[in-house]
Amino acid sequence: MTYVAVSTAMTAPPLPVSAATLDEGPLRGPSFFLDRTALRALALAHRGSYAAARPYPHVAIDGFLGTPLASALAGVFPGANDASWKRRDHVEQAARLGQLQRKAFEEVPGALRHLLSEFSSMSFIDFLESLTGVQGLITDPHFRGAGLHLTLRGGHLALHADFNRDRFRALTRRLTVLYYLNPDWEAAWGGDLELWNADLSRCETRIAPLLDRLVVMAHGDDYWHGHPTPLECPEGRGRAAIAAYFYTAETSPDAPEPHSAIWAPTRT
Repeated sequence: MTYVAVSTAMTAPPLPVSAATLDEGPLRGPSFFLDRTALRALALAHRGSYAAARPYPHVAIDGFLGTPLASALAGVFPGANDASWKRRDHVEQAARLGQLQRKAFEEVPGALRHLLSEFSSMSFIDFLESLTGVQGLITDPHFRGAGLHLTLRGGHLALHADFNRDRFRALTRRLTVLYYLNPDWEAAWGGDLELWNADLSRCETRIAPLLDRLVVMAHGDDYWHGHPTPLECPEGRGRAAIAAYFYTAETSPDAPEPHSAIWAPTRT
């Protein structure tokens, strides 16, 4: 098998976020919101590259939220002993922590919970639809299989194609979003996201898990990816990522024809 290193990361234009201050009730302190207009411009700037990318549609965008905000989010990302992680140690994946959604992210700092909400927002959905051309995207508020992930030294994720259905809602998976929060990540530590071709003969693209890098990639049953080489980061460091999955509903032959509101007759 052979590898090829392809740089797909692109620097974002002016940041698609706006700041706000929450100073009423139980919500206090600085916050941020994704800016719909700026995100649309970002999507239009990168949709050609997304569609043309090999081995399947994807894009990596650097500087997505800006270094100050990304660094602050990285600073509150839970460490291995800071939350009730579920650890996976199998042949396919080892030293991987996740599943904080089992407790509704209650142990996750508010800024990170806010980012999860923003990834489910209208502004971000509009961004994804403009970027990919996939319309009618549906978020998963339960973040099944997604949410926060932390891979420790020696950990890995074997090459795989993602699950294709949300069996609880009968939805088809269409997109995966990954956002990395790893300050000062060194190439020697590994952890690159590898994208392989359909017959698993070649790694077409490698994407380092760098701070403030957003990755959007299409779903397919032969869209192989992972980071199969064990991490060599120092003890106490880990590969931190936030994942969100997006779906569409399939048309059913039994579905009623759409119509607007049906008004009751006016009583006289």
